[in-house]
Amino acid sequence: MNHSLTFALVLGTVLAGQAQTVKTRPSAALLAMQGNAYSPAPVQAQTYRLAGRVFDPEGNPLPGATLLVKGTNQVVSTDAAGNFTLELPARTPNTLVAGYGGCEDLTLPLGPNQPQLNVHLRPILADGLDRALRVGDLAPDFDLPTTAGTTFKLSEHRGHPVVLYFYPKDGSSGCTKEACSFRDQYEDFAALGAEVIGISSDSERSHRQFTAKYDLPFPLLSDNGGQLRRKYAVPRAALGLLPGRVTYVLDGEGRVRYVFNSLTDATDHVVNAKAILQNL
Repeated sequence: MNHSLTFALVLGTVLAGQAQTVKTRPSAALLAMQGNAYSPAPVQAQTYRLAGRVFDPEGNPLPGATLLVKGTNQVVSTDAAGNFTLELPARTPNTLVAGYGGCEDLTLPLGPNQPQLNVHLRPILADGLDRALRVGDLAPDFDLPTTAGTTFKLSEHRGHPVVLYFYPKDGSSGCTKEACSFRDQYEDFAALGAEVIGISSDSERSHRQFTAKYDLPFPLLSDNGGQLRRKYAVPRAALGLLPGRVTYVLDGEGRVRYVFNSLTDATDHVVNAKAILQNL
């Protein structure tokens, strides 16, 4: 074999090897691109925390106010200093609803990941009232039908205390507990010279059935349409989902001596009302 042929064969072998090397060895730029393609994306938080405070119409921190976020299961109450925190879906606008007894429910839009919000509630104003009922106010007069087929007129019961307790519905669990607790302690209220009157928007027929089933010794008044509830600034509870549970204790002059608002602590209405009467 001559030298020219030998050189050509050697050169061809070298070039083929170089070509194979180019085909099988990725460039640095390509490796960098591949590395970026397979790098895990940073994990973003699914929720964020909203903190704030609720104030009453006079500007005081309000404990026990309820806050609900529409479209979520987030429902909380403010602490003793009126503070609240909520864990909310991140990066999305939300809607907050805040409420408390004697105040209007407020619906407030929240920006995505908004960290802070203070809520100032407004009073529910009944006809002829410039603010919600307070201790010392003269209770508005009214007349409503009773379970006995008579009419109860508040102004005709001056001279002794009256306990007016507004409740959501005949036969519900909390309302049954409250009514039976008033029944079981009715003699204590009578000994204190007080009348006990239950009020809801149920019909007179419903009241009669409820009275008979649980042997209630006091009258229930039918506030059809909830006009008296509005007159006494009794709010809807659970942010508009249920009628509220509020008790007023009136003295012999018909003035408000005590107001208690709680949907869940049904029997506390009875205990607290009796304690107030014992100190009148």
